[in-house]
Amino acid sequence: MRNILFLAALLCVATLSNLQAQSVSDEAEMQDFTRNFMAAYNRQDHAALQKMYTSDAVRVGEQGKETSGADQIAAFFSDQFIYNNTTLLLRQSIIGWSDAQHAFLARGTYEIYGKTHVYDIKINRSGAYVNTMIKENGEWKIAKSVLSSVVKTIAWQKVGDAAAWQSALSGELNRSQIMNYEIGTMHSDPKTAYVICEWASVAAAQAFFASPDLKKALQQAGVTKKPMLLVIDAE
Repeated sequence: MRNILFLAALLCVATLSNLQAQSVSDEAEMQDFTRNFMAAYNRQDHAALQKMYTSDAVRVGEQGKETSGADQIAAFFSDQFIYNNTTLLLRQSIIGWSDAQHAFLARGTYEIYGKTHVYDIKINRSGAYVNTMIKENGEWKIAKSVLSSVVKTIAWQKVGDAAAWQSALSGELNRSQIMNYEIGTMHSDPKTAYVICEWASVAAAQAFFASPDLKKALQQAGVTKKPMLLVIDAE
């Protein structure tokens, strides 16, 4: 009986190790996907971009306009390349599983800069993106891409244990809709902790800082009051 239990424990550990390795592998593959997407865009290869979307993919632009189907999304990029000479920079920040969508969500920020082919009008746009990632025949593809403006917030508060506060907050942030964040303490006052965040919307930021899960995590870190919150940029 003891041998059976020992064998079961070993199998359990092996299974968990394989799951963890798969998760790390998925993240590395999606990081490669992001680099390949940038490369295809920057060489203006709309055919290569088309292959990086599922056939029924949806792209939602900054103004809410939807483009459906990989062929139509590729046509959108083709039109952009005809009129503009631009460079795309993606900063992928967080990859996490979504139970609601049964898929990985890759979040980050983007910047597009360059000029139009006619009149050399400067182009410089930036924002946030959320890509729903699906694996088809061993290759990652975008099933849905949503672009939006970036909302920046800063939150701060007095803490007794800055390390505990940072650990609790970063744990909750990594499970949220955050795009990117910087966390630390004030140079002039180490007992004042802060976090600067980038969100896809003001609503997402407000929902996070009002969430019961965050309140509970901070209480466990020894903080009973809510952080002071300031929206410092909403484009």
